[in-house]
Amino acid sequence: MKPKRSRILQELNTSIMNGNAQETACLIELGFKNNLSSQEIMDSILIPASKRIAEEFRGADFYIPDVLFALRPIKTGLAVIKNLSPQVIKHPQKIMCATVAGDIHDIGKSLVTIFLQVNGYDVIDLGVDVPADEILQAVVEHKPKVVALSSLLTTTMGEMANIIETLEKNRLRRSLKVIVGGGPVSDNFAEFIGADGYCPHAPETVNLVKKLL
Repeated sequence: MKPKRSRILQELNTSIMNGNAQETACLIELGFKNNLSSQEIMDSILIPASKRIAEEFRGADFYIPDVLFALRPIKTGLAVIKNLSPQVIKHPQKIMCATVAGDIHDIGKSLVTIFLQVNGYDVIDLGVDVPADEILQAVVEHKPKVVALSSLLTTTMGEMANIIETLEKNRLRRSLKVIVGGGPVSDNFAEFIGADGYCPHAPETVNLVKKLL
């Protein structure tokens, strides 16, 4: 790699560690001007940084604002990549993402959405605090192949099971895969509620979706 491009990546990593979203955006734009690809930036910096932050806060007694602050430059960087990269749909299957009812946390779901979009998936983002019947209606309308559910609160985890049960009652469960994620969610919980997969980190959702499809 050319020295200038390598220096840009080093400075980008530093800006993310310092929580500087504005500098992160500027450095990614500079990287594009110096022929760095979106995949290089994600693989070298953004994905490792998001995993590092997730591990730092996993299982800890933390405040949600701390997580949001730490992930802010990553979310900003991904948004810049999405805007600067031509949106080419490589995969015909639609993916639907939502944070379940009672939960207004957006960061994890947004990261999953952007990672999937940058990797060529057609993603329908339903937003946060989405009730089961709204998800059901969206599934009927858009016919996604994967529904990705997020929850950051232990009090809303049960809503994931409710959504899966609602899909089963309406005979839609066999036509799609349901994956789950979020701070309190685990592989064992995913298996217990009948989900098809679980992701501890947003970037890994891309590989899980590819495997399921």
